[in-house]
Parts: sequence; structure tokens; C-alpha cells
Amino acid sequence: MLEVNNLSKYYGKSKVLDNINCHINKGEIVGLLGPSGSGKTTFMNIIAGITPFKQGNVLIKGESPNINTKTSVSLLTETNSIPKWMKIKDVLDFYCEMYNDFNQEKFNNIFNDLNYEISYDKKIVDLSKGMRQLLRLALSVSRETKLYLLDEPLGGLDSLIREQVIDTIINYINENSTIIISTHLINEVERLLQKVIFIKDGQLLGLYDCDDLRIEKGQSIEKTFKEVIR
Repeated sequence: MLEVNNLSKYYGKSKVLDNINCHINKGEIVGLLGPSGSGKTTFMNIIAGITPFKQGNVLIKGESPNINTKTSVSLLTETNSIPKWMKIKDVLDFYCEMYNDFNQEKFNNIFNDLNYEISYDKKIVDLSKGMRQLLRLALSVSRETKLYLLDEPLGGLDSLIREQVIDTIINYINENSTIIISTHLINEVERLLQKVIFIKDGQLLGLYDCDDLRIEKGQSIEKTFKEVIR
């Protein structure tokens, strides 16, 4: 599904990604774990075709990031901006027009499952930070794509709703789709991860099978992550 070979990225003279190599299969749920500033968001933006690069190769279903691969990738980042003057129904109209794979019925079901009875006439400016994050997440998950890139999907959400959100991700994303999740809340998402990528200072420290790590280390992924990052 995703093949990355010798990927490096510079901003000026600063190297943000340093010779990244990894292979991720169809249907896998992968955690992208690293400290702030380790290059996680840049890595996702490159895969999504937003950030250009000159060194290395990135292949999505055999193609380099381009206008065609963008239809196979749904990206959620903390900076996904929605104009505050818009109403929720305006945002839905935009997504329906912009993305042929956007499933509004799925979006409606996600909101119902999370027990949010919010009028679609409500303006974005009147939503709480957590509610805006939930809206961005629901919009991203409601696309029927092959690869989901979720950068800090639980950011800004109350601890009481995080588990519901994780269940929503599992229930509403096709099992044949690939999911990459970047998060600092490792213990919250650990139960759904199949593989993990550890990254620090733009360098990949390893790609591991979660079950193998648990058997070998006899401890949680979060504890192993802390040991590797040190």
C-alpha cells in the first residue's frame, strides 16, 4: 500500500526527515510515534501530496504522490482549517462537492453514535475546540479512501470521549483500508495498533509488529516507546 525509500526532507539547511525507509501493507493500523518536532506531520503531509520533496521515493499503490493518489488519501491534521463563518451544513456541502468519496450518511451516523445532537445550522465559530476537532475527524473518516492519515486525532478531546472516538475509527473505516495514526496519547490508541513506527529528530528508529514487541518486551507499547526514544 505504502512504500517509502530513502526519503529525506529539508527546510532550508535544516533536515526534517533523514533517510526514512518503511513499508506498510493494505489494511494495517500503524502508530507513528515520536516527540514533538520529530517530523511526523511533515511525513504525513508528504504522503498526502501536500509537501513536496526532492530526495527519495514515496509510492502509494505504486504511484508517487500526485493528483490521482490524493483521491486515495484522507488527511487529518491539527491545522485542518474550517472557516469559522461557515455553518456545519456549509462544510458538508463543500466536502460533498470536493470529494467524490465523501459519505454524508456515514458522517451523520458518526455524530449520532457520539450522541451529538447539534444542528447543522450551527456556525463553526460557536463550536468548542473539542467539537471542532471532532468535526474534522468525522469529515476525514467519512471519506471512503484507501489510506487514512490521522495526525493527533484525539487532540483537544475530553478524556471521556476518546474511547468512543477510537471505537468510531475502528467501526467506520473499512478493514481493507490502511490507517496511520500519529499521537502522543499512546496508551489511548494502543489497543487498535498492529504496527508502530518510532521516529526521533527525523530519523526512523524502527518499525515493529506490536504483538512481537509485547511478547519480546513483556510490556506496553508506550513503555517500549519511552525506552527506545531515550
